[in-house]
Amino acid sequence: MRDVGGQILFSATDLMRFMGCAHATTLDLSRLRGQGPDPREDSEDAALLQKQGDAHEAAHLARLGAAGRGIMEIARGDLVQNAATTRAALAAGPEVVFQGAFLLGNWGGWSDFLERVDRPSALGAFSYEVADTKLKRRPHPKHVLQLVLYSDLLAEIQGVAPEFAHVELGDGTRATLRIADYSAYARMARARLEGFVANPTPTRPIPCADCGLCRWADHCESVWQSEDSLFNVANISRGQVKKLEAAGIATMEALANLDHPVRGMAENTRLRLTTQARLQHARKTGEPAFELRPPEPGKGFDLLPKPQPVDIFYDIEGDPHFEGGLEYLHGVWFDGEFRAFWGHDHTAEAQALSDLLTFFRDRLAANPAARIYHYAAYEITALRRLKVVPEGQHTRDARRLFRRLAGIARDMGKVATGGLRGLDCIGKAHQQRPCVAGQVEQTRLQLPRFQIHRHRCFKNFALPCSESRQCPFLAPCQRLQSRANGAGRFKDQEPGQKPCISRQRVSHECTRHARLHHQV
Repeated sequence: MRDVGGQILFSATDLMRFMGCAHATTLDLSRLRGQGPDPREDSEDAALLQKQGDAHEAAHLARLGAAGRGIMEIARGDLVQNAATTRAALAAGPEVVFQGAFLLGNWGGWSDFLERVDRPSALGAFSYEVADTKLKRRPHPKHVLQLVLYSDLLAEIQGVAPEFAHVELGDGTRATLRIADYSAYARMARARLEGFVANPTPTRPIPCADCGLCRWADHCESVWQSEDSLFNVANISRGQVKKLEAAGIATMEALANLDHPVRGMAENTRLRLTTQARLQHARKTGEPAFELRPPEPGKGFDLLPKPQPVDIFYDIEGDPHFEGGLEYLHGVWFDGEFRAFWGHDHTAEAQALSDLLTFFRDRLAANPAARIYHYAAYEITALRRLKVVPEGQHTRDARRLFRRLAGIARDMGKVATGGLRGLDCIGKAHQQRPCVAGQVEQTRLQLPRFQIHRHRCFKNFALPCSESRQCPFLAPCQRLQSRANGAGRFKDQEPGQKPCISRQRVSHECTRHARLHHQV
């Protein structure tokens, strides 16, 4: 977002930030006008992501060149000049335009790639479609906002709207999206941003998943601390904060002293939050505090078996920014010593996993009473995702080993959270909750998801609801419904076949009766 001759120029980044957190846009506006706090420098994670993103883009450009595609590159500089150069380049008809620039009204920016397709336009017997490179392994809702924006700007140049847009994902696959399915949503989002900037409404910092990489995160954290905000209470949800504030409870200290019911909140929930707030508030003047939870069968310390000298403690470290993701270290502690299984590339990763499973198999064969302790679900989830058959081991034996590992593994995270109160070190709620659109403005529509929503009837297609008449995604929903049969499958889908991305264009998530089958 920048001021050009007294007019605010928006980019796709501004739009994605606004749909993730309206307060971030408020702070951007204040900064643009020379007011408000200073943003922090990019974190190491943000810098690493940028570096990996640039490398992914360069690798795709190299692949196009190696394939013999004719590429015209726009040297990135002044946006106005680049936009004029892009118009001339598109008229010349190269196969690919790299770093094509757009500027129309108060929207502009640079696309990654513009690819020529055999579809007539004002340019001639051809036209172009937008392709973008992203590190994620699956399409993300925010990609829609950027792709539709650039497609609309491109349509103004070539006189015809692109039919598709493409995402080159971090795992090397390519996702193709039908623009017409998402254009109404993306244009509505742009109109909301323009309206918000023209007539700003009060906002406040509300935790979301974007906080980890947001340049305003330090400022928001300081606000929560100075206000003794309820958002500092571990594992509290936005809905619970809203109910507490409606009851006049606005600070952690007030929640710690709360001794009466709260309208709309279950009593056991109130007691849990009150205890958590009390323990955290006490730490401001004393030592870290915790309380034991009442014993419950199958929870907390009841999950711990009798310790054995032959038990194994297991941890795993991964690099999500490595191309395709990399689990580069498996570590085990046993018999008073530590053993590491390293994998610095995907080949070594597979070998490390094979060696680890061989170790587990031999160790458990010699010590049947041994248990494997880990913290949180990541280790077992990663093993299931990465599982390979060690050399010389029969597939059936490998499956038996994985079943046994799942049976003897003990999650110390569940033990801690189920047995103790006051463990805010496990992670605040705002660091764990998914981000949705319209966090400040209460809206019934959330970001579109690129996967099937499972509704109460558990059939994989969109159901009509009370929001249908106002929903901009009514037409895609109706198309999905017309393709589905009573068994919950698309008519041309084989039983047991996973829907392809083209079938996963579900339009919206109705807050009345929808829940996600997978989380983005």
